[in-house]
Amino acid sequence: MDLHKHSVVIVEDEGLIAADLRSRLEKVGYHVPAIAGTAGAALDAIREKSPDLVLMDIRLQGNVDGIQVAEKVRQDFDIPVVYLTAYEDRKTLERASLTQAFGYIKKPVDSASLQGSIEMAISKHRHERYLREQRDWFSASFAALPDVVMVADAYGRICYVNPVAEKVLGCNVSDALGKPLTELLRLSDWQGKLLEDLTPAAILQSNTVSFPPEVWLEGANGRRCAIEGSITPRLREGQPDGVVVTLRDVTLRRFEEEQSREDSKHDAMSRLADGIAGHLDLELSVVAEESTRLANLIPSDSSLRATAENIENAALDALGVTSWLRAFGQDREIKPQRIQVNDVLQDLAKTWRELLPGLLVQLDPAPRAVHANSHELTRCLDMFLQHARWSLNPRHPVTLEASDVELEGLAEWVRIRVSYTSAKEDATAMERIFDPSWDGNWEGLPFAYGLVRRMGGLSRSRFFANKKVALEIYLASVEVAAAGGSIEENMQPIVLVIEPNAPARRILRDHFELSGFGVVEAESCNNALALAEQFAQPIQLALINPSPDDPHGERVTAGLLDLEPGIRVRGIGRAAVRELLEWANSAVKLRALSAAGGNA
Repeated sequence: MDLHKHSVVIVEDEGLIAADLRSRLEKVGYHVPAIAGTAGAALDAIREKSPDLVLMDIRLQGNVDGIQVAEKVRQDFDIPVVYLTAYEDRKTLERASLTQAFGYIKKPVDSASLQGSIEMAISKHRHERYLREQRDWFSASFAALPDVVMVADAYGRICYVNPVAEKVLGCNVSDALGKPLTELLRLSDWQGKLLEDLTPAAILQSNTVSFPPEVWLEGANGRRCAIEGSITPRLREGQPDGVVVTLRDVTLRRFEEEQSREDSKHDAMSRLADGIAGHLDLELSVVAEESTRLANLIPSDSSLRATAENIENAALDALGVTSWLRAFGQDREIKPQRIQVNDVLQDLAKTWRELLPGLLVQLDPAPRAVHANSHELTRCLDMFLQHARWSLNPRHPVTLEASDVELEGLAEWVRIRVSYTSAKEDATAMERIFDPSWDGNWEGLPFAYGLVRRMGGLSRSRFFANKKVALEIYLASVEVAAAGGSIEENMQPIVLVIEPNAPARRILRDHFELSGFGVVEAESCNNALALAEQFAQPIQLALINPSPDDPHGERVTAGLLDLEPGIRVRGIGRAAVRELLEWANSAVKLRALSAAGGNA
């Protein structure tokens, strides 16, 4: 035993006792670098000599006793202390035990017990230091992991949680310790149904049990995240003594994978749609225009007039389909603006509260500007609301809301959500909701998906328990230079199209947008007047073809002039698209010349 390597500082205010202790220690091979009789001298000596152990008399000269010095030594130097005392009163022993001393020797000191106490104290301190270093090493290693690590004892109580767990679990590390593992590890399926505890299975199998696929963690703070992970039994002498749980938040990764799959699918469908439209569009345009010309040439009392009109209508319907395919397939650039989402939602509410009684609108509590196009964003949300109106259970309201994004990595984005309870859809239908279809559903959603993509945003559909549906748009937020900063205006001339026939509206919209116009669509005069009243930009032109039974058809022109003084209005009638475009371009030029003359 290499006793000469062990150094001992003696803290004893009785000089003869201190000298006797030094003699005994040196005789058996210890090194005594210092003797101190007061608290101050003891701390100075320990600080300077850094011994392996301190023999500490409880009663010292001065106002500070040995117990107080021992506590300071434990906190500042991590050196083991063995007490020396002739007192055994209960109060003193209780105070001494709080300092976590490594021994207690009663005076007068026996040489054998002295050496044994010192060796046991040094050995115990080394072992405890090693365990602390191992614990600190493991803690630092687990803390550096990007995954959540939780350790539970044999009774299922949490005894370790790394810092990453705070954000994922939604609770402080200190609050988690001692709680049952099942209280924090609440797993559910995608519908929110809680799953059984997997800990017993891991212990019974004495093997790692992985979480099932598509599993979610129900956080203590109400946050729900997709996770992957496993539960591994912790063994001691071959017997289970608890479990180690590791998991990672994969919500963002699954979101990105979902977006990647949807984008790839849309890219393939866009190429297919563009190819079909390219083959049919020219021929159908010729048929539609020639049938219109033929119908105008045939006398109204001729039996052939009805046949020509049927050909014309069929060609327009078919051309409407190819026009929609071309619009879906074309990657038309959309110039982003800096807009306020709350403004868009407030304008939508004015129009849709009549169509959706009970519509709930929740504005972003922390309003932020986003990169988007105000007109196109309104158009997309109109399509979302139209789909909700078609699909919803009328006993439940529709909610239109804006908020921040819970997904890590999308914190600077804004989410706009249309949510409702569906009467017609299931989870399978929601997976295909942005796919083009010909089953009579609103074909606007696939088109809206492409518009959001071209604005640099993301679209998502979600299906929850109890047939809850959410259609979501994610847009990147931007910093506004100053409160109330100006929004970049869209300089396109805006044309309002009033046409009850959806294919005809699509044809006009596509041709006018390709010619540089912005298009606002309405199927009825009342809807058109409401849109014109809430539309943020001036509407310069209106093309109208009211339904014969539209009660507002006769006064729509007067209503538009009241809302937009100087607006140019023209009936569509049987005019060809080329003729309407020529009129529109001429009207815009005349309006510009008139404005220039007025400013001259």
